[in-house]
Amino acid sequence: MAKRLTMLLIAIAFLAVFSVPGHADDISGYMIPEYYIAAGNHNDAINGQHGFWLRRIYFGYNTDLGDGWSARVRFEMNSPAYGEGTMDPFIKNAHLAKKMAGGLKLMIGIIEPPSFSHIEKFWGYRYVEKTAPDFFKFAGSRDFGVALDGKTKGGLTYTLMFGNYGGEKGEDNKGKAVYGRVGFENKTLFLDANAHYGSDNGKDVTYLTLFGGLKGGWGRLGMGYHYLDQSPETGESQNNGIISAMAILKLSKKAEAFARYDHLTHENFKNPGGYVPIECANSKARFVIAGLSFKVHKMVKISPNVKYVFYAAGDSGIRHDSDFYVNLTARIDFKSKI
Repeated sequence: MAKRLTMLLIAIAFLAVFSVPGHADDISGYMIPEYYIAAGNHNDAINGQHGFWLRRIYFGYNTDLGDGWSARVRFEMNSPAYGEGTMDPFIKNAHLAKKMAGGLKLMIGIIEPPSFSHIEKFWGYRYVEKTAPDFFKFAGSRDFGVALDGKTKGGLTYTLMFGNYGGEKGEDNKGKAVYGRVGFENKTLFLDANAHYGSDNGKDVTYLTLFGGLKGGWGRLGMGYHYLDQSPETGESQNNGIISAMAILKLSKKAEAFARYDHLTHENFKNPGGYVPIECANSKARFVIAGLSFKVHKMVKISPNVKYVFYAAGDSGIRHDSDFYVNLTARIDFKSKI
């Protein structure tokens, strides 16, 4: 733990030394404290548990290198869900970026693939729960690679990326991934279509997302479909889909109501663990999130919310009892100019 914290401080000091005087650099991030209650769970080991944890802490340094160049390093720490352990930091982002003519931006390093990053911003409640393809592990939130982002004045956006297909971890296979995305966004409409094809230790993976949404001063409505196919060198391929719908309603300048429904069409490839463990490798899961958000300070949000999981029998005939969680989740932002 001490060694990793030392590395974190060294990385930030390194960027600070090479930053350009007179340019706006900043240290920023946020933390997510939560009080949770596993009010009802088919797993006796979890059922009835309650208490405090820090779901995540993000700590990042951004530096302006001048002439359109910038760099970023960001660390993440997570509490061990339903277990003992410490919050060890690991690198979440580390990249160099260059703004180019025509609204283009080139990035290289550990960056966000376009698999759900724009949809995540539309959802707006990442601190309450991940988007469906992230939560059910259809796609990764980071990859080491090179990407070209584009944006036109008319609202068209697009991304091309080539990466290791290894997340923020070290490279461990011969396969790589190609990502592509095209979208459109204005004051009232949000559209996103993206796909990637990758190879992971002899297994070919195809991913596709189609998402559309409406937005305005009243809030946001969105719905999408996420598809994943895994084809090993030997044996039959497996595929699954997620239908995900979300609604965010503005109640006032400082309050919103939000809800989301995720529907797996088949058994999942594996069970997502963490703060909401779901038994969906042998049954079809349906995941419901609903809550309120109150902005009590310009840097602090508090969101009481509930999460409900119910199951339909899969091909194996297994059907688990439902799970119910009650949470009081907060997001505390921080930012300091240096």
